[in-house]
Amino acid sequence: MRVPTRIAAFWGLGAFATTTMLNGVSIVLLFFLVNFVKIEPVIAGGLLFASKMFDALIDPPIGVLSDRTVSRFGRRRPWLLGASFFCGLSFAMLFNVPADAGQTGTYLFLSGWLFVYTVAYAVFAVPYLAMPGEMTDDYHERSRLMSWRTVFMTFGNLMGSAVPPVVVAAFGGDRPAYGQMGVVLGLVIFIAMFLTFAGTSGAAQRDPDPRPLSLAGNFRLLRGNLPLLVLMGTKVLLYIGLAAFSAVLLFFFSSLLKKSPAAVGAFFGVFSLATILFTPVQLWVGRRVEKRRAYLVCMGAYALGMLSWLLASPAEPDAALYARALWLGAFNAGLFLFGYSMLVDTYAWDHQVTGLRREGFLASAISFVEKLSLAVGPLVIGALLSAMGFDKTLPPSADQSAGAGQAMLIGFVWIPVGTQLLAMLLLRWYRLEYRDLQD
Repeated sequence: MRVPTRIAAFWGLGAFATTTMLNGVSIVLLFFLVNFVKIEPVIAGGLLFASKMFDALIDPPIGVLSDRTVSRFGRRRPWLLGASFFCGLSFAMLFNVPADAGQTGTYLFLSGWLFVYTVAYAVFAVPYLAMPGEMTDDYHERSRLMSWRTVFMTFGNLMGSAVPPVVVAAFGGDRPAYGQMGVVLGLVIFIAMFLTFAGTSGAAQRDPDPRPLSLAGNFRLLRGNLPLLVLMGTKVLLYIGLAAFSAVLLFFFSSLLKKSPAAVGAFFGVFSLATILFTPVQLWVGRRVEKRRAYLVCMGAYALGMLSWLLASPAEPDAALYARALWLGAFNAGLFLFGYSMLVDTYAWDHQVTGLRREGFLASAISFVEKLSLAVGPLVIGALLSAMGFDKTLPPSADQSAGAGQAMLIGFVWIPVGTQLLAMLLLRWYRLEYRDLQD
């Protein structure tokens, strides 16, 4: 069943909103809290870790509730509508920490708004990720649907990672500028999420199972879905690497490479353009090569590109930076496309085996491990920076100690490369192919 282009595009738009929201916090918030609010890196990382842990814990109940939802908007879309406003508001508030709150007030303010952010994000993201399992039963159409998600995720990566430093610089580069940036991006997040809800009107839906399983029953049946369990394991590894890379990115660019916010934006501009341009190429590959094999090639090539950062220095020409961005973006397209297409394949496999329509719970299971893994990044990077001598009193572009520089290199290169290689080994146990999903 082919998904109408309008519906596929508006569903993909939701990935722009969630990725903007996720990257804006994962990449920019730790940098803001350490360098402008002057919170110790390990404490700032601990606050983000606690919020991600809570986020992971609430995902499965939200998934089960969305499986049971009955409304004129279907099972998933009411959740998208309800979460959109609070997602935008909480993002804005996290960058508007009152300057006169004091230490205790600052921690309470951040804890409260991280709670709202966490709940709102989960309420949108889990039902959103469950929707493709209802929208089509076609093996290759799922890849086409995920190509829209890949394109919009790329724009979200750009909006959440490269745009904030540029906007902050335009507003003056100081602490209030971060607050203004938060308001601007919070509004963008809200609008994109609302349009996702409105634009997916008419998408194929499934009725709830007449006798839905309990949360415990869903977990018991999960053990029989080996392909999903393998993908959950690879997601744990890949997202630990992504979280470490994201948390230290601005530190690495400003302190080690001496790059301005404009250079960061240019790098991610090339990276994003390459991802968009190579998404149709990766989609073409996926129709001719089994998804698992294509996914492995993209992982290996991406790891090689990450190792090239070991050669980077402030003296290298901009062309080297952009070449690196082009290479990483090309294979990032495949990582997004094949990883999520294979995930929705496991929803179809689950239905064949159990006869149940529990896409919400399955989406929450993968979201659970993603959040758990993303929680590790800020905590590990914050602890590394504190333990290895990072001086938060210095300007962002100042030279740090050799130990702090090593901490940045570990988080930016070695952790992501190591987790990529381990994920490649784990994929040996993923055996779900086209022939297995034909009734």
